[in-house]
Amino acid sequence: MFSGPLVLLLLLVGAAIGFLSGLLGMGGGSLMIPALVVIFDTMGLGPDLSTKMSFGTNLLVGTLTALMGFMIHRRYQTGLWSLVIPLASTSVLGALCGSTVASHLPGSLLRVLFGAAVAVVAANLLLRSEQAREGDVQLGLASLLPLGFFIGFTASLVGLGGAVFTTIILVAVLKHPMQRVVGISTFVQTAGALSGAIGYMLNGLGSVDLPPYSVGYVNFAAAATMMVSGLPLARVGARLTHRVPSHVLRRAFGGVLLAISAAMAWSGLR
Repeated sequence: MFSGPLVLLLLLVGAAIGFLSGLLGMGGGSLMIPALVVIFDTMGLGPDLSTKMSFGTNLLVGTLTALMGFMIHRRYQTGLWSLVIPLASTSVLGALCGSTVASHLPGSLLRVLFGAAVAVVAANLLLRSEQAREGDVQLGLASLLPLGFFIGFTASLVGLGGAVFTTIILVAVLKHPMQRVVGISTFVQTAGALSGAIGYMLNGLGSVDLPPYSVGYVNFAAAATMMVSGLPLARVGARLTHRVPSHVLRRAFGGVLLAISAAMAWSGLR
């Protein structure tokens, strides 16, 4: 099922997603999931299975690309560990719960939910004005722990690793600049995406018509192929982040997400 042209396509997709993962501080799931849906559809999987396979496989790839980005971004987040650790710790539990719920929902509904979630993120990025203040809103553990669970649950439910939601909350609510937030978001992405991927594997065990090299709803052949080209490009994107103005990153990110959200929601409603 994995022909030469398909492997080449996966390599190209992986390279593009890896670069954007490092540049924007996200796992690239908002772009990878639609690409994987198309790829799995062409392999003859039904819409339900192709959607869940796309979500689970994306989370596995997002785990490693986010970890690569975090290793570069970590030096820019001195003093922010009081935010990072609580968010990441409970996002693990939330991601497991989100992947379990998703495994019992129809693929068409999951596509619509994905489109809606990405539309909210895109609208926030495109409509929000630049803030001059930085980090003047503080949250205690009583707020950060459930917030981490919400991020993990919501992100895993729609196949993402949590970076996009972490980014929006920390930039829009806590007033941290984009360049510092990417370090936090990639760490939360690493923890949440790994937990979500494990959840999709476990909940997909025993499913019929799984493609070769799959464990549950995660296809290791597709993931490995994309990571071969994605991981090196993640380093390139991460190095470029701190040379690009934050408003440029925000508008580019929002514009791409808005287009993706419309396409995925339409595919689920057809």
